Amino acid sequence: MWTSGKIINLIRWHRRGVAAVLVGVSVFAGLSAVTGKDSADLVTVVVASRLVAAGSTVTDVDVRLARMPRQAVPDGVLSQTREAVGKVAGTGVRAGQILTDLTLVGGTTIDGTVVLSVKLDNPELAALAPPGTRVTLYATSSAQPVASHVLVVAVPAVGSGNVLSGTTATVLLVRVTAVDAGAITMAMSSSTLTLAIG
Repeated sequence: MWTSGKIINLIRWHRRGVAAVLVGVSVFAGLSAVTGKDSADLVTVVVASRLVAAGSTVTDVDVRLARMPRQAVPDGVLSQTREAVGKVAGTGVRAGQILTDLTLVGGTTIDGTVVLSVKLDNPELAALAPPGTRVTLYATSSAQPVASHVLVVAVPAVGSGNVLSGTTATVLLVRVTAVDAGAITMAMSSSTLTLAIG
């Protein structure tokens, strides 16, 4: 049997329910408006999907696509993963970091040269060979040059963000022919490398 108290409680319950529904609708409408407005201002960029070591060749599993606000995207950003795959990280890249044309170097070019990561036994040697320098690489166990007049394209910094931090080796990225790449790789497997300018 309906009493005045039950009727009042029913009205109060419905009022709370209606108010909750209205709040939900308002929040949804607000989010939809913001999302709709911002989605037009988002761009697709390539980001690292995991930590990539300096001097490493980028593979499919190292990169992914993400949507970022246009105002937060730097110049030279990569927009397709194929623009990154096969290139070499010029410095350590953290997961989620946006990749640009300056983050990566090399890959195979139309002249058949490649960018190779070379470890030197003395970190101070890197200061003698900034990008653009021609160097001759030697195995410390031999007086014969391993590769002559190769071009330095990048000198990744050893520090925070680089997985080589704490080691005494310095990574040098050089552009070489396939033949020189093979010789350098073989030399590094059995010896440390040093360099001479020129």
